[in-house]
Amino acid sequence: MKSTVNNTNLDYCEVINVDKECEWDGIVKSFYNYDVTYLNNYVKAFFEEGEGEPLLFYFNDGITRAINVIMKRDISKLKDFKSKLAPNTWFDLSTPYGYGGFIMEGENYKLVNECYDEYCKNMGFVSEFVRFHLINGFQFNYNGLIETNSKNIIRDLDLSLEDMFMDFEHKVRKSIKKACKAGLEIEIDTSGKRLDEFMQIYYKTMERNNADSSYYYSKSFFEKINNLRGNFVYFHVWFNDEIISSELVIYGSENCYSFLGGTNHEFFHLSPNNFLKYEIIKWAKDCELKRFIFGGGKKAEDGIYKYKRSFAPNGVSDFYIGKKIFDKEKYNKLVSIRNKDENFDSNSSFFPLYRGAL
Repeated sequence: MKSTVNNTNLDYCEVINVDKECEWDGIVKSFYNYDVTYLNNYVKAFFEEGEGEPLLFYFNDGITRAINVIMKRDISKLKDFKSKLAPNTWFDLSTPYGYGGFIMEGENYKLVNECYDEYCKNMGFVSEFVRFHLINGFQFNYNGLIETNSKNIIRDLDLSLEDMFMDFEHKVRKSIKKACKAGLEIEIDTSGKRLDEFMQIYYKTMERNNADSSYYYSKSFFEKINNLRGNFVYFHVWFNDEIISSELVIYGSENCYSFLGGTNHEFFHLSPNNFLKYEIIKWAKDCELKRFIFGGGKKAEDGIYKYKRSFAPNGVSDFYIGKKIFDKEKYNKLVSIRNKDENFDSNSSFFPLYRGAL
């Protein structure tokens, strides 16, 4: 379903629903700097995991074009509101897992923001939470509140492979040489034919790290990601006829991302994950991509973050989030409902506040 907003101020805007895959991806891929997290099958995978209904907001006035992918979430489905709100009446928005916000061609930021806000208010949305893309800088033209409390790591691929290798921290270079000497081999899988082996390693890694249940994605989730032909690739590290480390990488027109993966802990001494990351970087450079985005850690300066930074000591980038309230009255009403919970922290910085845990 495609809907054009019937308002003279919004004549340049339309919203495409997730079932219009060809139209959706045609619009996204018409942007020279599109990214994989905006594609239909990417957001559809999270839709099927219960993360909300994906919508593509498209602006085009003939001079400026812009897209934004949002997940429409039914607030009544939250356990704290199930018996207190009627289903399908109260909604808020979030960008999909990863990075989002507007991608633009042109400079009429003001009109794009105005049209988007008017659409959201007309639809009765309460609030939105945005995880901004690291590269395009739209956060600085966002008309809501922006914050940055964490860092992400970006490995620029513009150096020669030799210079890039020397830019890694010494311990990384040493471990990669050790892995090569041990005879580790890489398999690049663009079909997802080894999905079962990948999932086995991934689930065991999640279990070992006591990961939240939300990270135990279903097989159908990965199968949906595998429909992103030309935008995903698996890397498998082999040793003695066994896959010992595996990673799913997703990519768009310029960037590739370390998405999901894992390593068999019995082979940590061979440094297969460092070897794996290096092979991904080599592949990405051969594909003429501009950046390999590692992401960040669970918290500032933790082990995961430091590990990722070891591949790009000069690639530290601020990660921004955005917060906006479209309907203050509804927002306050939801907070007042939560305030009746004895242990609810009304002073929490979590946004939106009414979604905060006890």
